[in-house]
Amino acid sequence: MYGESIYNMINIHRNHFQAHPFHLVSPSPWPLYTSISLLCLTTSAVLSFHTFSNAEYILTLSFISLVLSMTFWFRDIIAEGTYIGNHTLAVQRGLNMGVALFIVSEALFFVAIFWTFFHSALSPTVELGAMWPPMGIEAIDPFELPLANTVILLASGFTVTYSHHYLINGNRKRSLDGLVYTVILAIIFTGLQGVEYSVSTFTISDGAFGSCFYFGTGLIQRAPFKYNTKNTNNLTIFKSILSSYSSILQGYWVTGFSDAESTFSIIIVKDKSMFLGIRLIFVFSIKLDIRDIKVLKKIQKFFNVGSLTVRIRKGKHIGIYSVQSLKDLTQVIIPHFNKYPLLTQKAADFLLFKQAIKIFNNKTHLTVESLNQLVGIKASMHKGLSYILKLEFSNYTPVERPMIKNPIIKSPLWLVGFIEGRGCFYSKITKNRQVNLIFSMSQHFRDSNLFNVIKNYLACGIIEKAYIRPNTVNLIIYKLEDIKKIILLLEVNPLITQKHLNFNSFKFIASLMSNKFNRRRF
Repeated sequence: MYGESIYNMINIHRNHFQAHPFHLVSPSPWPLYTSISLLCLTTSAVLSFHTFSNAEYILTLSFISLVLSMTFWFRDIIAEGTYIGNHTLAVQRGLNMGVALFIVSEALFFVAIFWTFFHSALSPTVELGAMWPPMGIEAIDPFELPLANTVILLASGFTVTYSHHYLINGNRKRSLDGLVYTVILAIIFTGLQGVEYSVSTFTISDGAFGSCFYFGTGLIQRAPFKYNTKNTNNLTIFKSILSSYSSILQGYWVTGFSDAESTFSIIIVKDKSMFLGIRLIFVFSIKLDIRDIKVLKKIQKFFNVGSLTVRIRKGKHIGIYSVQSLKDLTQVIIPHFNKYPLLTQKAADFLLFKQAIKIFNNKTHLTVESLNQLVGIKASMHKGLSYILKLEFSNYTPVERPMIKNPIIKSPLWLVGFIEGRGCFYSKITKNRQVNLIFSMSQHFRDSNLFNVIKNYLACGIIEKAYIRPNTVNLIIYKLEDIKKIILLLEVNPLITQKHLNFNSFKFIASLMSNKFNRRRF
């Protein structure tokens, strides 16, 4: 019995030892928690980039969860390496090899980035316009923010080496001081990097240059040499566009853009909690491609009311600026369009919209007759009533739709805003391999009179009815001397939507044609 007990004690004691110098990690929940936190962090970050509601709260909670899980995980690692003594010489050698391999992988990552950069910059292809930076790209001056960030990066390398040196020599206080300085420099570096990204006039999707720039974390600015340095017009335009993004929108521009892109709507939905079981919602909205989300933000800032959301329509991300508050519609939106009147037939929708809001604010809609009057107003606006609403309200009478006559263009900014929405710049190659530039605007044929006014205002162009879309009228300008008028107008008042990219190429081709280049070379 005594011998058996001694044998069991020896087995138990032997179980605490192992025949190899490596650390077999015990089960831990922290890798799983950290993985889940990282998944939530990246997912919520992407959602917040696309302006999903409440995504920033999930992002904050995910970041806190990640910091906590990493803190507990590092606590266990420190305990294993110090108090428990699991980090033997073999384990330390493995950790050093892991860090070395990580540094090698980072070096190879930057080798790939620089390889892509030099491959694109030293011999620009036709797709890049045979020039570097590509046409329309204004590279950031490397002796400004990038130089400051480089100095900060080198300084952080010095402070972390300082900390490491005193750690080896056992001076804990100076080692911690070096780490604090390193963290402060890292925060400054990250902040300046964010500033650099925010002022850039290009994105990661702008071809090889944008990809190299952002993947290189802002370290790559220009090629060792630059092509086509004589043509500085493109850079001037983009500086104007950049300054226009930071400036305040003008009232006539907003009206012109609204003539092209906005909608005045009255939405009727069933709601048992409301009088007569009907809820009326008045909406002023502008919908644009997600690439022009900055323009919607500027419009929101201009009015200082409304909300901005992102939706997916037919597989495409759409940014929507909308104002639904009756107070904001009455005190902000309606006074704006009273001061800067719409010129298209959309002004009729606005007048009906204003009339309906007046009825609603006067509480006269709380009768069946007034409700039918509001339905009659909606029936006369743009798309009218749906089939279901026609069945639901059979006693309504459509009100007479106002006609907008004798529009007057009081400011070129209205025309610039309208071009932002309705203008089109393109080139056409004929059978004789001749290049023709064409600027056109399209609108419903009800605005034929307005297009005549625009034609007279510009003193150029022809008006055509489209054969494919018989309800559409087009204003077309194709003569080079007339196109120069459009270019001059948009140089003085730069475009701010993504359409400025097309205009920039359009202007570049026009400059080549003006310089009497051989058109067959295009």
